[in-house]
Amino acid sequence: MLSGRLLTVGPSGKPLWVRLYLRPLGEEWAAMILGDTVPPPPPGQVEGVVFLAATAAEAKRLAVAYLGDSVAQNEGSATP
Repeated sequence: MLSGRLLTVGPSGKPLWVRLYLRPLGEEWAAMILGDTVPPPPPGQVEGVVFLAATAAEAKRLAVAYLGDSVAQNEGSATP
């Protein structure tokens, strides 16, 4: 599983760190967005806001697009 932290803007307009997890799920890839302090989901399970795609890169692109233009990735970004 690949993971990383993303900095976005929360509903209140304040900076908000979230975690992005990428993992294979059957024949697809799942990108999961969870709160920064939420532990990673157990193997074979998905949690949080989930996007499915044929490749890890596409799943990540969908998740980042969902978070919007305010996303800033730090050095630990999830890169397939």
